[in-house]
Amino acid sequence: MQKLSSSLALCFFFISSFAWTQNSTGSCDLFEEGSNDTWPFVVTATTPEDEGNSDVQTLDIDVVAMPEGASYRVAKTVANGNWFFGNAVPLELGLNAVSVSAVDFDRTVKFQFSSGDIEFDALVVNGEVLTCASDLDGVALESCAGLDDGPNATWPHVVTATTPDDPNSADAQSMDIFVTSLPTEGADYRVVKTVANGNWFNGNAMPLVLGTNEVTVSAVAFARSVKFQFSSGLIEFTELSVNGASISCVGDGCDDADGDGICDDVDTCVGTLDACGVCNGPGDVYTCGCSDVPEGDCDCEGNQLDAVGMCGGSCESDDNDNGICDADEEVVDPSVYCGDGTTWDAALNQCIADVVEDFCPADLDGDGSVSTGDLLQFLAAFGQAC
Repeated sequence: MQKLSSSLALCFFFISSFAWTQNSTGSCDLFEEGSNDTWPFVVTATTPEDEGNSDVQTLDIDVVAMPEGASYRVAKTVANGNWFFGNAVPLELGLNAVSVSAVDFDRTVKFQFSSGDIEFDALVVNGEVLTCASDLDGVALESCAGLDDGPNATWPHVVTATTPDDPNSADAQSMDIFVTSLPTEGADYRVVKTVANGNWFNGNAMPLVLGTNEVTVSAVAFARSVKFQFSSGLIEFTELSVNGASISCVGDGCDDADGDGICDDVDTCVGTLDACGVCNGPGDVYTCGCSDVPEGDCDCEGNQLDAVGMCGGSCESDDNDNGICDADEEVVDPSVYCGDGTTWDAALNQCIADVVEDFCPADLDGDGSVSTGDLLQFLAAFGQAC
């Protein structure tokens, strides 16, 4: 995440706060659950393990809406390790800037909030602009080539952590996923593994949350399989790793040109395109997003398929009357099939309407001349709000 100095962060609030997405303390993954109902949501500024934990600690939050009486307080550890809780401070609409003085010992500092309904459009802690997981662009599981199909519609996607053939299959197995979006009804994961006698054990469904989800499966004394199954392809994420190794969403043969982790219509793929065998030897390329076989027959109902599996050049005639334009029949320039007022667009593989310039924009009534009738139409509309 981008880091800003405290003063620059404050300036950033004022010059670009309109660009932020609105969130709430109860929905943003940056806030942990508090220890009681009075202070139910907490954001941690530092812990004793962090470098600079004894320095000044700051929080800046730009509040756009909140319940009446909403407040925050500072919770921190002192020199002997005990906790000190500051007084409740009312929040205000707009920028709230909080600073906790430096000390000469290691400590924890947290900012506690009295409600999950405090809405904000910017949050900066110690000069670091923080972004809620829901504001990040993720990749859907169903679009990720690195996952396998699951066993059924309840668990449609799965990633394998280990199999009995792996030398470390008995070791602890882990899965980490940073979730940026969940279906409205939520989504789950579960652990599926083999036990000592080789039978399968299916773990309980566990709810996924926005932000970091960490799962560890304990070590055993036998070779085994371990898989992680997911209940929905609509789960979106930015990071997915198994045993510390990132799962790639880019399939073999795809050049992920825009680096978004999926093969789509801005990327280039290499290899066989579709079931018709139209396109590709090993060195041919095509647009990744066009890899589906077109609807209908492979001959495109009398037209030849082009290199991206779309209906392209048209046959002049079906000489052998087999209903298919074969390669040995004459193929003509497809532009001859465009009618008046249209032109063949090779990029779109279709006829498109010609752009006709309006050389007489003042001819409001369309009679071919600028006359009193046009003036009357203008006066009738004069002063109307557009």
